[in-house]
Amino acid sequence: MCRGSPGVSAPTPPARSVVVQLRPEREAERLSELHALGLLDTPPEDHFDAVCRLARTLFRVPYAWISLVDADRLWCKASAGIQFGPTGRDAAFCNHAILSDAPLVVEDAAADPRFRDVALVTGPRSVRFYAGIPLMLRPGLPLGTLCLADTVPRRLTDDETARLSDLTAVVVAQIRHYEARVASETEARRRRASEDALSRANRNLTLAEQMGRIGHWRVDLASGATTWSDEVCRMHGREPGDPAADVAEALSYYHPEDRDRVAGLVTAAREHRTGFHFKARIVRRDGEERVVISRGICQQDEAGTATALFGSVQDVTEMARAEAELQESAARLRASTALLDATLAHMDQGLMMIDEAGIVRVCNERALALLDLPRDLMRAEPTFDEVRRHQLAQDDFAHCDAALREQVARAPLATHPYTYERQRPNGTVLEIRTVPLPTGGAVRTYTDITARKAAEAQVAHLARHDGLTGLPNRALFRDSLDQRLAAVARHGGTCGLLCLDLDAFKAVNDTLGHLAGDALLREVAGRIRAALRREDLPARLGGDEFAVLLGGEASSGSAAATAERLVAALRAPVDLGGQEATIGVSIGIAFAPEHGLDSDTLLKRADLALYRAKSEGRNTYRHFAAAMDRAAEERRRLERDLRVALRRGEFVLHYQPVFDLAQGRIAAVEALLRWNHPARGPLPPAAFLPLAEETGVIVPLGEWVLGRALHDARALPPGIRVVVNVGGAQLRQAGLAAAIRAALAATGAAPERLELDIAEGAIADGAGRLAELAALGVGLACDGFGAGASSLGALRRLPFGRIKLDREVAASAGAQGLVPAIVALGAALGMTVTAKGAETEAQLAALREAGCAEAQGFLLGRPVPFGEVLAVLGGATSQGPVDRSERSCA
Repeated sequence: MCRGSPGVSAPTPPARSVVVQLRPEREAERLSELHALGLLDTPPEDHFDAVCRLARTLFRVPYAWISLVDADRLWCKASAGIQFGPTGRDAAFCNHAILSDAPLVVEDAAADPRFRDVALVTGPRSVRFYAGIPLMLRPGLPLGTLCLADTVPRRLTDDETARLSDLTAVVVAQIRHYEARVASETEARRRRASEDALSRANRNLTLAEQMGRIGHWRVDLASGATTWSDEVCRMHGREPGDPAADVAEALSYYHPEDRDRVAGLVTAAREHRTGFHFKARIVRRDGEERVVISRGICQQDEAGTATALFGSVQDVTEMARAEAELQESAARLRASTALLDATLAHMDQGLMMIDEAGIVRVCNERALALLDLPRDLMRAEPTFDEVRRHQLAQDDFAHCDAALREQVARAPLATHPYTYERQRPNGTVLEIRTVPLPTGGAVRTYTDITARKAAEAQVAHLARHDGLTGLPNRALFRDSLDQRLAAVARHGGTCGLLCLDLDAFKAVNDTLGHLAGDALLREVAGRIRAALRREDLPARLGGDEFAVLLGGEASSGSAAATAERLVAALRAPVDLGGQEATIGVSIGIAFAPEHGLDSDTLLKRADLALYRAKSEGRNTYRHFAAAMDRAAEERRRLERDLRVALRRGEFVLHYQPVFDLAQGRIAAVEALLRWNHPARGPLPPAAFLPLAEETGVIVPLGEWVLGRALHDARALPPGIRVVVNVGGAQLRQAGLAAAIRAALAATGAAPERLELDIAEGAIADGAGRLAELAALGVGLACDGFGAGASSLGALRRLPFGRIKLDREVAASAGAQGLVPAIVALGAALGMTVTAKGAETEAQLAALREAGCAEAQGFLLGRPVPFGEVLAVLGGATSQGPVDRSERSCA
């Protein structure tokens, strides 16, 4: 355990377990050396504690300690400001510090994953900064550490690191002293205080003190008296225990050229209560000149009064001589280079070091490989200019622009670091960094960043391309369009834009699944690419929406030709794993500057042209025209009116009779919606129902129609059905069955009284809901049969009870053969057949002859308000079809 000394004292939590145990390479030898020393578990000793107090004072930190690292524990020999209990080795900073002979400095332990969970960091001591230097009696065998710690993050300056190294040398000298003393005492016990052993111990003690070459001093500011350690006395050529009498005598030893500077630092430290650090020369009494480094601080009492100057002094004469020799000796430089090469051989980076004369002194294997440099050239220690000329001869800079070539061609020994990238002819991309050296010359590193650049390019590609089709996405397309329009605005010319929307894609997606839909979109993208020129830019904007930015000068004719190729390409069937799908495409075309010079306007007008193409039959294209803008505005006004019309009570129902041809009576009435627009007058369904479908207004409107029709049906004679049409948008709503159930309950109508007409084109939107509707007991009719592409499988699978022939089929010239076939089909499937569009007596006779069970049309009765329906029912139930005058009232 460490002794107290003023500071933090807290219980030490149990050591945390770690996954990996960190041990020096010569662990067994190190432990043997430590145990042989006999220092573990010894009582506190003042000279070790004094070093901790000195360290705490010199570096102005709250904690300082001397630790010894045992096999599985950390044992504290001395400390200042902190106490330790038994501490697990793997939970200690010092276990990391002994892994190298270099200082371990942790500027912020809370940010370091190695230490942020250690008890010293997370506990009440709140250590954030740590610095420790290994204690080595012999190279490669660290016994422990001299440590500093602070509660705030900080750094060590070079001078502070040197000062900590000096104190470490003192501790090592003390350990050597201890080693010598233990050896002496052991030898004395064994050989009964043999004079030879005692003599060796004394010599070892003297050697340990001298090897440290560091001492401490103190100046009492009140009396001026000085205190020198024995080593300081020896440095000045005085006998141990014979210090200088006062500051003036101490300053007399300094070289005349350094004396005033040193005296000024001492005076300033006393006056300003600050520390100081200097390197100076002293002249001993025997005339020998020595170089020393002294560090000092101003000690203060509790009242803040300066009481003493305290510090250390180290003899660095041999070190200064060694540094001078290192700078002057080229042989020593080559030896260092050889040692460096052994380390550089394992670097992943290429490295080249150029001295102040421009000679390439170091070039590792990685640099040779990355730059394709001949080994013979580099063995000859060429100048960097020669290496550069070799690279230029290889055309290594062919991919660089002129500015970069000029930068690379300048002198390599720049005054500031700089970095650039270049691509080798073999495709390798290198990041080249040049860092000037303080002594002249520079270090250049070469890093292969090919994989990183490829990954960055891939990320950039994915950010601007559609992941499913590989086409440019909306962001890239919009940027490209903006650039083209800016060029048109500056330089003139034209720009053509095509907006594409797939026809019948949703039906494929719903019936065959999303995987098939994805495969179809990929095939569509491939066909779009194949139909375009190299200079055209296709893009997927989202869902089944695509766009094309025409390259070059665009004209109406060239845009139309491109649109025709796209329509033809996308009309062909697509094989989706054995399932054949047929779709189409509607295309809108707009031009700049004719239709706008900004992206929003051009896209909007191309989209208006696309909407016109869809409304005029699909699978075609249209050019934007000014009338489309007016139509769009008219549509927007109609949409606004539509959203408030239901709340204002502007909708009414008219009813058209459906006749039982066998019995000659009205079997049902079909509810048909009308809108009494306050400004436009009565509007037929075709004028607003498609818009209601698109905007979603059809859902609340459909619920109103259902409730109103069932309410009116209460006044109908028994046995007469009320027919209500249900659109695709309603079928897609999950709550449709619940809404019908609620309407039936509210009106008290029997479910069999209600028949729902499902348009053939809407079946794909809600095929899954038909069974749910049939379970309510209401009738279901496939409306408009023959106008679309209903399959026999769909009719057999879905719970329809009635087929309603499309009016065009019923009235066509070929109906004599087709209608009987459909009637037979309905009979085979258990369904009755109703024909729509009976307009003439001949048509009605043909429908009767074909076997149709029911018919409706203007011949039999026009849609009329419900009050008139009741009047019609009064005459028609016994007399058959109404006469001309009755039909005229509609």
